[in-house]
Amino acid sequence: MSTKTKEVKDIEQEPLKVDEASTADPRMVEVLSTQDSQVADLVKETPKVLDNEAALTSLRERTLPNILDLPEECKPLYKVKYRYRWLAKDKDLESKLRSGIWMLCTRNNSPYIKPRRFKTHGAIEQGGMLLAFCSEEAGKLREEAPAKRSADLIKHYTEDLAKQGDPQRGGFYAPDPDEGESDEGIEMD
Repeated sequence: MSTKTKEVKDIEQEPLKVDEASTADPRMVEVLSTQDSQVADLVKETPKVLDNEAALTSLRERTLPNILDLPEECKPLYKVKYRYRWLAKDKDLESKLRSGIWMLCTRNNSPYIKPRRFKTHGAIEQGGMLLAFCSEEAGKLREEAPAKRSADLIKHYTEDLAKQGDPQRGGFYAPDPDEGESDEGIEMD
């Protein structure tokens, strides 16, 4: 008999070792989704009983931090040197970054931000959103663009068209009463 077959026979003949603690308390195993698992962890962390009314009031008065607040290092530069914006980490992120004015904050282009704020992918992420920035000048131009387009349209419909229209009617078109009212070509019964 070869050594391989002998090893196989030894393995087959060994009795199965069973942990007695696991057989004493049989439990069903439930597989949870990621979100359900997270909720289960939060349920475990929740206190079982509130000791008194003071604990309940302290829970109500506690203010939660805004998770999409700018990092402290960015606040002095906001609307001075840069504009910041949180971008959703979704399917449109790539097109927003490639076609817009926004750039992701990275360790290379934002050395003033503390290194601990950067995730393993190299950007700043909070609440499923990524921090992006642009220069103050570009941000100001982008902010003023809709107001400029609106002002241009108002000017077009009030001043530019008024130059072409009848000055007696405030610049708007007025049909000529004599034009197009000839009786020629109209048959009357």
